[in-house]
Amino acid sequence: MKDDPASTALAGAVAGAISALPGASGATMLVVFGQYERLMKALSGVRRLAKDVRFVAILGIAVVVGMVACSFCLDFVIERWRMPALFFFSMLVLCQIPDVKAIEGRSEPAGAAWWGAFVAGFVAMVAIFVARGESAVDPSIPALVLVGAIFALAKILPGVSGSTILVALGLYDMFLDAVADLNFGHLAPILLGAVAAVLLFARVMSSCLENHRTGAFGLIMGLTVGSMVTVFAEACLSMSGAGSLLPAAAGIVLGLAFGYALRLLARKIREKDEN
Repeated sequence: MKDDPASTALAGAVAGAISALPGASGATMLVVFGQYERLMKALSGVRRLAKDVRFVAILGIAVVVGMVACSFCLDFVIERWRMPALFFFSMLVLCQIPDVKAIEGRSEPAGAAWWGAFVAGFVAMVAIFVARGESAVDPSIPALVLVGAIFALAKILPGVSGSTILVALGLYDMFLDAVADLNFGHLAPILLGAVAAVLLFARVMSSCLENHRTGAFGLIMGLTVGSMVTVFAEACLSMSGAGSLLPAAAGIVLGLAFGYALRLLARKIREKDEN
């Protein structure tokens, strides 16, 4: 693959912005942009990281910039248009599914291992949605470290929406406030949790992609579909009468349009990097 810093930065910025959206997976966008497996290999060991440190640095900085930029407006949007925004997010995830399947590269029918992993991922996302409670978690240091770890794991495991899990745990609003207000007292433990999670799990995921690719992508697809279903279900539950139909339709149409545009952009970047 051609080493193009501009393409790497663009992919990272989009993944960072997407990762701030509930229901959308930043790691899935890295898969779609063709950057994911290279990142996992680079983070799987000190020697590999040293060989590809520029790529990791550019991608990491771009992810942070994209996430911060998106977080500034998300609080405003969700507060005023929560229901259509949720429909928008669910359609965004739906548009990621064909690219995840294409990147898997499987031509034969899915076997028992793929379906078992798919069901496990789907059930995990639905279980988080069903178990969602009303009470929020206090922004203590352990909670903030957990926030960072969840976001890092969402970058390591495509299909996992870190924002969706934070919503389920009652931590999402606190995360948005910390990023949008640049509250470094909260951002420091978040960063600590993220770094710890990357160091612990990146090598595991790289090994799974190399040695257990079928099961890994079955899990990824299950998490992706489960993420889309849970956010769509929450959007439906947020509707209130016939007056909600037009905003809901607008959210769906805009989500499909934006998701399709992202797919076209990702395809162009992959083709450019492969040439």
